[in-house]
Amino acid sequence: MSFHGMAVRTGDSMGRLLRSVLTGVTLVTLAAAQSPALAGASADPAPAGSAPVGSAPMDALRADDAVPAFRRGTNVTWFAFPATDVRAGRTVYASAPYAAPDITEPARLKTLGFDHVRLPMDFGPLLENDRHGRDKLLDDVEQAVRRYRTEGLGVIITLMAPGLNGALPDAFLDGVHGPQFRRYRALARHIARRLDGLPAGPPVALELMNEPQQACRAQTRTDWTVHQRALVETLRKDGRTLPLLLTGGCWSTIKGLVRLDGSLFRDRRNLVSAHFYDPFVFTHQGSTWTLPFLAEVRGVPYPAASGRVEDTLARTEAAFAATSRWQPAERDRQHAAAEKAIRWYFTAATDRATIDKAFDRLKAWQTRNDIRPAQIVFTEFGAMRPEGATAGDDASRARWLRDVATAIADNGWGWTLWLLASPPFGLEDMERADCPAAALIQAIGLTVPASCQPVSKR
Repeated sequence: MSFHGMAVRTGDSMGRLLRSVLTGVTLVTLAAAQSPALAGASADPAPAGSAPVGSAPMDALRADDAVPAFRRGTNVTWFAFPATDVRAGRTVYASAPYAAPDITEPARLKTLGFDHVRLPMDFGPLLENDRHGRDKLLDDVEQAVRRYRTEGLGVIITLMAPGLNGALPDAFLDGVHGPQFRRYRALARHIARRLDGLPAGPPVALELMNEPQQACRAQTRTDWTVHQRALVETLRKDGRTLPLLLTGGCWSTIKGLVRLDGSLFRDRRNLVSAHFYDPFVFTHQGSTWTLPFLAEVRGVPYPAASGRVEDTLARTEAAFAATSRWQPAERDRQHAAAEKAIRWYFTAATDRATIDKAFDRLKAWQTRNDIRPAQIVFTEFGAMRPEGATAGDDASRARWLRDVATAIADNGWGWTLWLLASPPFGLEDMERADCPAAALIQAIGLTVPASCQPVSKR
């Protein structure tokens, strides 16, 4: 899930913050506008020239390496948000933490035109169980993987650090010899062994951690990339051959990815996992877990030229007037921040060219490091439908989805939608929640199910 639900408060450097909103640098840079220490980013590029990790490169991941094995997919969250109980005043995982997958879903996803799914998996319940309990939970996950593959869908299993009681991935990044990282690495080895033992079929990959680090480069502790290299070394020395998805800091955004050591990807089994939610003031308008003022922002259009700043300001003002979220003084401060962000958005005239420019940076890094297009997968991208959304808002979402999906495909990369059928990011029809909205699903090049096609009246 994007940004693990972290709330970041706005600070005094509003000019820098707003430029970040508009130029497509996501939450980590917004946070950095508040506090450079919070971002912990360095302007220096990642060190080059390191020896490649693991065994020699394998070029035979797929028959045609120009086409990603994971070309167009969707995230599915059966294992991402474990159920919890309260015991003795403490929130703990429920005895059956993971949701039971819908066994009819794989066939539906295949019919829509997807070729893979990504399964983020909160690994907290696995760590808290004994070996028998852990393996029982993994049996359920493996059964789901088999069902997707039976329908011809590839599967990415993504390890998601526990979010129980507000925990962050940092808790498991206590150095390559730290006790928490050792627990996490042992679990990753166990899961990799199970996935590597699956029979031949559609591709299966393991993503080592979802959005592992807020900072682009950690300054006061061991950086994520050091932990990641240790994980790759361990799994490859174990003889694991399954594809691994690797990522960077800055919540897996392009800004963090281009700091990765490109030598890791000489092994063609190592893939790049990228997230894209830019411009953030558009994709996260109405969100209550990111920048506070975004909770009341409404009517931001895409592209900017398709709307009027006056209309967006009016809808946002109405949302602020109706909310009881803040005391009056704080509400006025957040309203002012929202107005500045909106005006910057329209001044920047965000459109497809803005997206292409963001992708140009990743493309240059890819070329510089001789990384094949098929090795890059945008494992999350999406734009939410805020409360009170209109048909015009969905039209903007459709245009953004089309531009991003097309720009990714134009570069030969793959993509995985966040999400298909779960508010507020889902593509559900406004009138019929059991069907995808035709304009949204067609925007990413997929097919409206026959059962959802309008019936012509004679």
